[in-house]
Amino acid sequence: MNRLLFFPAPYPDEILYSVLCRFHIRCGIPCAKQTNLAVWGKSYGNKLFLPDNIEEISLRIPQEANLTAERFISENTIFPLLKPFLTQEKGDAIIKAMMFGNAYIYNIIGFVRVFTMQHRYLRYCNQCVESDTKIYGEPYWHRIHQISGVYFCPIHGTATIEADVNYGDLTREFYPLIPSPNKDGQSFEPQIADKLLYISREVAWLLQHSARLGCYERTLELYLNWLRLKGYRDRNGITQSKKLAQNIVDFYGQRFLTLLNAYDSGACTWVKRITRQKQGFHHPLYHLLLICFLAGSAAEFFNGIDKSEPKYLPYGTPPYPCRNIVCDYHLQDVIDNIEIIKIKSMPKATFTCPHCGFSYRRKKSTPKEKQYSGQINIVDYGWKWEEAVTAMLGEGTSPYLIAHMLHCDVRTILTFGVERKMLPSDALMSRKPYTPIESPQKKPDFESRRVMYRQRWLNAITANPEITRKALRTLESKADQWLHMYDAEWLEQNSPSSRRSMSLWAGFDDKYLASVKVAVNQILDSPGMPIRISFSAVGRKAGIVKPCTRLKSDFLPLTKSFIAANVETLEQWQKRKIIWTVRQMRERGELLTVYKVRYAAAIQDKERKLDLFIKGCIENSEYYR
Repeated sequence: MNRLLFFPAPYPDEILYSVLCRFHIRCGIPCAKQTNLAVWGKSYGNKLFLPDNIEEISLRIPQEANLTAERFISENTIFPLLKPFLTQEKGDAIIKAMMFGNAYIYNIIGFVRVFTMQHRYLRYCNQCVESDTKIYGEPYWHRIHQISGVYFCPIHGTATIEADVNYGDLTREFYPLIPSPNKDGQSFEPQIADKLLYISREVAWLLQHSARLGCYERTLELYLNWLRLKGYRDRNGITQSKKLAQNIVDFYGQRFLTLLNAYDSGACTWVKRITRQKQGFHHPLYHLLLICFLAGSAAEFFNGIDKSEPKYLPYGTPPYPCRNIVCDYHLQDVIDNIEIIKIKSMPKATFTCPHCGFSYRRKKSTPKEKQYSGQINIVDYGWKWEEAVTAMLGEGTSPYLIAHMLHCDVRTILTFGVERKMLPSDALMSRKPYTPIESPQKKPDFESRRVMYRQRWLNAITANPEITRKALRTLESKADQWLHMYDAEWLEQNSPSSRRSMSLWAGFDDKYLASVKVAVNQILDSPGMPIRISFSAVGRKAGIVKPCTRLKSDFLPLTKSFIAANVETLEQWQKRKIIWTVRQMRERGELLTVYKVRYAAAIQDKERKLDLFIKGCIENSEYYR
């Protein structure tokens, strides 16, 4: 193993790839392949976020530099950001893979599934470039700026700028940070910008304090505690995921979550996956959004472990109201203690007033504000109520009037009076005896019902000649329901003609055509990798609802023919990407080969049909003017 006589010390928050870029420049090695052989012992580089086989580098560096693999992992990779959301087993497996090598390191945690959330290009902050140049004499790639969801520098609060360095090119070339003077950071609305800066600073806090936060086992315990504390998880371990997700959308806003790829299919589906306590890996950005919603910040979430679990209060905070109308404290909060039992995981509580003895029960959880009205299950009317009924019966008040005044059933008053011998025993109402029908009415047969419903349908049309289908179905709903089920063909033939035979948007061919022409030009002129021109892409760009249905419809002949003439085949699109890629590589001064162009343009061409075209683009200068 060849020892390295020189290796640059990493700067604060410098990603390992940036350290290797500075090593490559300092050594003056003309080819990246030679640098990779000197550092890794292989001809190509390594992954940006979780490089593996770091021990190979540390063994080649003199021990006096104190640049160990553990130090590289904790200070120059994103592992500290992942650690609180990895189980102890997976965390140890990742560290082992990063130290000693594993080509499938991302598969250990399923990180490949969330690569769609990552930035496509390296990013930097202009003020960081100025500060680093002043302090260290050169700029470098910061680790925090490359993390998904970080659009602002947490130190200076300015928007990060997207460089011209694609992530896909990093394994075979070294690109030191060279800021572009004509580029500015992406602009956002003030509210969204404040939230993005907040998220960036939370990511920075996790990177700095991850060593003492533990693994996902502890994070999960904190999740359960905070969910109970905020009222999203009950004693049975059931989390109200739908309510939690909706509150998160209301808290952050749909546009902000969409920007972070955290709002899909009309909801935050990742909330349910995290709260299910499954051991699968979820992107740290999702965890941060949930953590900041529950605790306000990551520091409060991980440090606020002294918060005790809230007392189980399915009926709100005591005291509770008395519902006895004759009590001096009617509808006042005087019941301090209640008895709660659970039947089939559902709470059932008994409320007893200390001032009148009135006792009632409630099923299910009932908010405090809804306990002053509505139905209750009375257990005992209490001594105060009995005294009032006895006094009114003694005064000769009618039982029906007493029941009306006390909001109870008259049979309750009659039963009470008979038991106290204040009313005669025959005062109780007797129920009407059940008398079964001797000859139940026979249902008409199928043919009779069909004739009846057909006639009802025709009579309704005759009486209302201008009636619409919708109004007719409302007017004769019973006949419509039966005929739809058993006589649909006759019903269709004998119904008013539909007034919506043509779509409402069918008369806007010229308007759609103008929008589509603008959309096609925007797609062709859009910066970055060329986008394929298709019905769906043009429709989305033009803001057309259900583009594939409308743009392919015969109701829009001009629009349909225009798009059909401009839609690209797969080969046409691939050729446009090749031309664009050749231009970009030529501007960067890269050595052009067929393989490099095909790889950079992301061309899937197993039969190599486009190799000749690529070679022609490389040799012919007209393609990159």
